[in-house]
Amino acid sequence: MREPPNIPVESLRACLREQYDLAAVTLEFLPRGRDYDAGVYRVVSEQGVAYLLKVTSRPLSAASRLVPRALHDQGITAVVAPVATRSNALWTQLAGWTVIVYPWIAGESSLTGMTPALWRETGAVFKRIHQAWLPPDVSSSLRKETFDPSAYARWVRAFEAEHPHGRDGRDGESEAVCALRAAWVAHQPTIHMVVTSLETLAAALQSRSLPYVICHADLHAANLLRDAAGRVFVIDWDEVMLAPKERDFIFVREPQAAAFWDGYGERAIDWVALTYFRWERVVQDLIEDARLVVFRDDLGEESKADAAQAFAATFAAGNNLAAAYAAAAHLPGDLNIPTTVGS
Repeated sequence: MREPPNIPVESLRACLREQYDLAAVTLEFLPRGRDYDAGVYRVVSEQGVAYLLKVTSRPLSAASRLVPRALHDQGITAVVAPVATRSNALWTQLAGWTVIVYPWIAGESSLTGMTPALWRETGAVFKRIHQAWLPPDVSSSLRKETFDPSAYARWVRAFEAEHPHGRDGRDGESEAVCALRAAWVAHQPTIHMVVTSLETLAAALQSRSLPYVICHADLHAANLLRDAAGRVFVIDWDEVMLAPKERDFIFVREPQAAAFWDGYGERAIDWVALTYFRWERVVQDLIEDARLVVFRDDLGEESKADAAQAFAATFAAGNNLAAAYAAAAHLPGDLNIPTTVGS
């Protein structure tokens, strides 16, 4: 379940009129995604043109709007870029919220609908993105991968120290909090193993020199739209960064991988980097789900229950944890990274 942002609809309408010269006939909240600090709306103007309106309270780098605009302007039209304001800016502010408008793409996003042809097209699109050049003023806004997992380790240690587990709810905690705590206890050895593996891989990667490219850095199925004409569009560039190309391969998995690589045209993978990124995704998701359940008092119980279920689902077969183990199976043995559950 997703809850609309706490922004009056009339304030959004006024912002669209004043900043974008866009008079909204309809403004419909779309309960999509798992970013509880953001919300998206479908807007239809008086002229019948549809747009996607995104609002977020998270601090975003300028690169999240500048990079997709630059890539689109270079002819990579699969990249969905922001619409400019009346003053030619790519975003505006509204009472602590960042407001961004995109063209509306009538399409769907799901792994089940991605055919081999669409995966080949996706591979070809990302090859172009990884080879793209950015103007200095845009490239300077990009953060760069540092392979530093220390913040994750600190968060896990602090959470376990401040919130002892094993409670049964007698102190009035909600069902979602109790479920999260129980799942954390059940999987605590795995959580610690993930953090330790990240630290080991980070030390190996920090001593090496890898080529860095423009990475979307959050390339999961929900950020790939396909339209009725069979075209693929890449949305949501909030995490864009300079990193080894493997950063964009986290979700490229069998059986779709063969078609993706056919489109990408290159199959050389640095397995140390890919394994690091897959373990990182696991720990990022676990921390975010725990944060939503335990610390977000502004969220409703249904949203917290969804996050608690997502936390537990991370450890189910076929999910991100399994993909990390699969990547680790390609590592040299001297790194001593687990390649199977319980190893």
